[in-house]
Amino acid sequence: MTRNRHIASLGFRLEETRSIDKVRPLLRASGVEPLREAAQAGPWEPSTYLVSCTAAGGISACVGWTRSDECIVLHSLAVASPSRGSGIGASLLATVLGEAMDDKPVEAIYLTTRSAKRFFADFSFELVEPDTIPYGVRAHPAFAHAPSGSFPMVRRYKPQQPGLDQCAFRLIHNTTDKATLPPGSVFLFRQSGSTLEAQYRGTPVKRGHLIGAIKGEQITFRWHQALENGELASGSGKIIVSELDDGRRELREKLGQDPGELLLREV
Repeated sequence: MTRNRHIASLGFRLEETRSIDKVRPLLRASGVEPLREAAQAGPWEPSTYLVSCTAAGGISACVGWTRSDECIVLHSLAVASPSRGSGIGASLLATVLGEAMDDKPVEAIYLTTRSAKRFFADFSFELVEPDTIPYGVRAHPAFAHAPSGSFPMVRRYKPQQPGLDQCAFRLIHNTTDKATLPPGSVFLFRQSGSTLEAQYRGTPVKRGHLIGAIKGEQITFRWHQALENGELASGSGKIIVSELDDGRRELREKLGQDPGELLLREV
């Protein structure tokens, strides 16, 4: 996986591991039951965990996933109490979703959750009836041993849902003259009719907002943002929407007369 400059700007570094022991203390402290890897069977690869670490070496957040040829099961998402609200959970999830699909696209990603339905809905996950889930996924230990009261959810990549409502995109590159957002920054979109909005942030942008109108494959928008030094900035631009072979979309943003562009890719 490529490293994420946005996560680095938050003060964290990323590590990958296949050791449940490394993340077990964080999972237990967060009320998340560690996956029973010994029970894992069938077509699944061993779980991989993406971990964000502090400068002192502590673990601030983690997310695990298991891959088969057809799909991915996401599990073990946890954020340490001192890091909640920093955006590290959303950034870590976006990194895993985006780069797992870049590496080897699948048609669906499954998970179960007890209390984070709204959080995952921002990334296009939908509630799904248990009996519609493939048997192999239901037999996965993340589902077979899910706590009582858990809700199964799925993110499907084909066919693509219409519009951009409740879709998340990750900044791939920013070549504008006055680029502020680092690659890896997450944009969370909402759409009502032809009106489109997005929230984003990424050091030094403390909070940003985009609002626009979509017509066909083009979006005309205005943006404004507050920087960490107290400055405000705003402008306008256009976005061209295109679709990748795996069903995800890319947004190419042009800001006014700036010769550069921002490339956003759906996670």
